[in-house]
Amino acid sequence: MLGIPKSARSHRVGRTAPLRLGVALGTAAAGTLGLALLTAAPASAGTCAAVTDGQTSGWCALYPGNATGNIQELGQVALSTDGSTLTVQTQSASTGVVPGTSFACLTATDPGMTRLQEQQCAMDNGVWVPFTGGSTTIDLAQYPQFQGTQFNVQVAANQDANSANGDAFYDNFTVTDTGGSVSLF
Repeated sequence: MLGIPKSARSHRVGRTAPLRLGVALGTAAAGTLGLALLTAAPASAGTCAAVTDGQTSGWCALYPGNATGNIQELGQVALSTDGSTLTVQTQSASTGVVPGTSFACLTATDPGMTRLQEQQCAMDNGVWVPFTGGSTTIDLAQYPQFQGTQFNVQVAANQDANSANGDAFYDNFTVTDTGGSVSLF
């Protein structure tokens, strides 16, 4: 596995594992993968950067529940400058490979550290968007309840799942859509 120390590969690594993993990967794959993975260094659980019009969250760690040391997938969200589209991306934390399946759940309520499935997302009056290919762009005009508001996006991914409802690594992003208007006060 790219010469990564066994302690960094374990699914039970401690809180310092993301740094060790990033350094080990950056050193081992200094050529093509190194720079991409180092710029995709994961944030801590629950601290994915909030975004507003024209911003991206940057790559954030996706976790399987409360096991915050088990980082296998990354996710990020970006809102267009006019607040009309939301792009969601996922990739493997160790290789950059596109996950087998991913999903985004847009919801007005914060799901906390509960991974939503399609039915739970719908019960939360959310919008469930499963996707493959590592990226999807959501036209927010189709979901006017999120335009001009602050909402949450739970992003999840799994390399091995056959459906978006399968076990997935996930985290939450806060999005503020101002519709492209900027307040100076």
